[in-house]
Amino acid sequence: MAWYMKFTFSKAFIKSSLRLSGKMKTSLQKALKEIEKANSIDEITDCKKLTNFNYTYRIRIGGYRAFFIFHVHIKDDVILFQYLLTRGEAYTKKNMDKLRKNDS
Repeated sequence: MAWYMKFTFSKAFIKSSLRLSGKMKTSLQKALKEIEKANSIDEITDCKKLTNFNYTYRIRIGGYRAFFIFHVHIKDDVILFQYLLTRGEAYTKKNMDKLRKNDS
């Protein structure tokens, strides 16, 4: 029996993803398909837990970083994709503070 990870998207993530074109949109779709088929976070390519965060991870997709919150619950493991940002804006103090607010 195949097991699939479930995920949802914030409005900010959807808005950013709609602005993508060509190769980046294809890369995002490929990454989401890989996540869906993964049995655990460890199986996701270029996925790292952020230092000093409890539940926040990032996935490198070319020049973009997809940040997501992953709370492990026994009943439902759901990934909430919060932000999709370019590498240059991903690690600014403003964006790190936003992620920290949602990391509880």
